[in-house]
Amino acid sequence: MEQAVVNYLKYLGIPISENYSKKIILSHPDYPSLLSVSDALEQLGIPSKVGKVEEEHLSKIEFPFMIHLESSREGLVLIMNEDDLSKDRIDLTQWKGIVLKAESVEKVRDSEHDEVYKKEQLIKKISMVLMVSLFAVLIIPVLETFSWINTALLSTSVFGVAVGYILFAKELGVTYKPVESFCNTSTRVNCDKILTSDGANILSFFSLSEAVFSYFAFQLIVTGFVLGFSNSMESYLWVLAVGSGLTVPIVFYSIYYQAVKAKTWCRLCMVVNAILMIQVIFFGFLFVQEMITFQNVEVLPFVISLLVFLAISSAVILLKEKSDTASELVNAEIAGKRVKHDPEVFTHLLFQGTKVDYSTEGEEMIIGNSNAPLSLLMVANINCYPCKLGFENVIELIDQYPEQVNVAIKFMMSRNTVHEIPASSFLIRYWKEHISGTTDESANTRALIQDWYVTMNTKVFEDLYPELENNDEMEDQDIAKVHYEWIAKHKIHRTPTFFINGFELPTNYQINDIGSLIAGLMPVLKEKNMTIHKTKELAE
Repeated sequence: MEQAVVNYLKYLGIPISENYSKKIILSHPDYPSLLSVSDALEQLGIPSKVGKVEEEHLSKIEFPFMIHLESSREGLVLIMNEDDLSKDRIDLTQWKGIVLKAESVEKVRDSEHDEVYKKEQLIKKISMVLMVSLFAVLIIPVLETFSWINTALLSTSVFGVAVGYILFAKELGVTYKPVESFCNTSTRVNCDKILTSDGANILSFFSLSEAVFSYFAFQLIVTGFVLGFSNSMESYLWVLAVGSGLTVPIVFYSIYYQAVKAKTWCRLCMVVNAILMIQVIFFGFLFVQEMITFQNVEVLPFVISLLVFLAISSAVILLKEKSDTASELVNAEIAGKRVKHDPEVFTHLLFQGTKVDYSTEGEEMIIGNSNAPLSLLMVANINCYPCKLGFENVIELIDQYPEQVNVAIKFMMSRNTVHEIPASSFLIRYWKEHISGTTDESANTRALIQDWYVTMNTKVFEDLYPELENNDEMEDQDIAKVHYEWIAKHKIHRTPTFFINGFELPTNYQINDIGSLIAGLMPVLKEKNMTIHKTKELAE
């Protein structure tokens, strides 16, 4: 399901991180339901709709879109054009009318996603530089000592490494759509069935894909480096020729296993077999033409080549083990987040926590929709860097869910001063004098606090905001003391401290977890609040 959704978003031209998008879908407590997909799209800020459509109207929907098939392994199937709706491509008897349609956006609205996406793009560029550099290192020696033998060996080795990488990547769970279309077309052509069978394990710790990648990588190194610079070229050709000869029984066993035992074909395996047989014929030709003879056989090249192959295969096995360990950790994290992001679990912990009343008419610095069903309270220190990050997270949450979230801010007293009064008091009093009660109160409150956290410098802030006109009068009214006394009354010493609808945020949650919870949180919070109100009424 998650791969189909990623393919859909990429087809729409949305710049997304594949890993991050899959992760938020997989970690949804209702995975693999449609709700997990729609909530993930909402979290990413991608407009989407899920609806029911009659079959006769399906072709009238603008392509592309996704439909939900009960029989599909993926659950969701991407429909890119009218041909995808034909009977030979899809069985609409398994479709219950559910359609998911998303809109293209230029940018995903999720800061954590943006960070992951930037890293992925950087890694892709570095990988490209690495590939180009390695290819140049391999091709330059071949060009300097050009011969048709080197060129032929290098070509088959490069092709073999490419196929070996695809096999190895499939084992690690990395898939490519063209490869999947090539590999799995019917019950008689199914690469996955062969690659996951017992016949694909050479040893308990060494699989077919690892062996193929290691063998051709070894060939590539010998062909690109050793044959280009060694004085014992013929001796190393003998090493490659012996290795090629040893693959002949493996090729015949592969064909026998697929045809007789598995009764299905792996196209990638057959490509590997074809490359191996081409090399066998090639070395046979060299032997017949006496380009390599028994006089060229030396022990040292065999020993060196064996050590090189052992080093490569060991590195591949270790890489696979590291990847498996990382996958297990990711799966454990996803499983943990499914529980953590379950609205029932969260609200159970939330409503067991400390309950506070922080509403003070006319004294609340509120950002966002004042009637939003989810009300946050942030207790902050204006000189606290984690508070700055927390405020940025809150603002991002409000931007993502403008109708559903608001935040009230309370400040602790600061030691530094602005215009000779505590900086925190200046912010509160400035808000009261110039912002409170105005038409753009929310936007101006936001700008005021953001301006402080951008600089966190009293001199710069004094230049931005002039001295208060009615400071003495406001001091007499103790406007800032409302914040300080409330914080002291509730014995809050750690900043930032967050409350949700009056309940303190549970210990194991961060404010940036709320984005993953919010879609499922609203109905649960509404139900819980109704239950609390009924309990109070009965008690009275």
